[in-house]
Amino acid sequence: VGQRVACAGAGYAVHAEMVSVPHNLVVGLPDKVDYESGAFTTLGAIALHGLRLANAQIGETVAVIGLGVVGILTVQLAKAAGCRVLGMDPDASRRATAKSIGCQATATTDAEFREMIAEWTEGLGADVVIIAADTSSNEPVALAGETARDRATVVGVGAVGLDIPRRDYYEKELDFMVSRSY
Repeated sequence: VGQRVACAGAGYAVHAEMVSVPHNLVVGLPDKVDYESGAFTTLGAIALHGLRLANAQIGETVAVIGLGVVGILTVQLAKAAGCRVLGMDPDASRRATAKSIGCQATATTDAEFREMIAEWTEGLGADVVIIAADTSSNEPVALAGETARDRATVVGVGAVGLDIPRRDYYEKELDFMVSRSY
């Protein structure tokens, strides 16, 4: 009672005066972490899990499609892990935020994203593509396949269409994973 904690879990971590959450979905907040920062624990864990599934390595190019909160956290984590990070989002303020925290370049449209990835990777494609977008469209999955290098890893962190276009994924022998959250 009285311990400062962050918690997660659909159906458990709800906005209420009192909640009952399984112990494996609760973590104590260190004294130096304020509640506002602690509120990002779950979203940060989602971003980190996506990056871990991708097995991104130091020096690799990580492309992030969707620069909302989870996408921005993914950019920060990939940058901290020593990766070169490129991003895409139609929203100008999200792109500006991504650049301000270390994203090397950003794109607005699919065409700009393809061009940017080709330029930054000398035509090879991204080593890792993290899809942090939230859309029922299949376009992010198709774009990830087009811009990934041969045998790259694509991780779907956001809620997107999952009709995987066979040609790009087959010809490049891409690994596609859906993150189940954190």
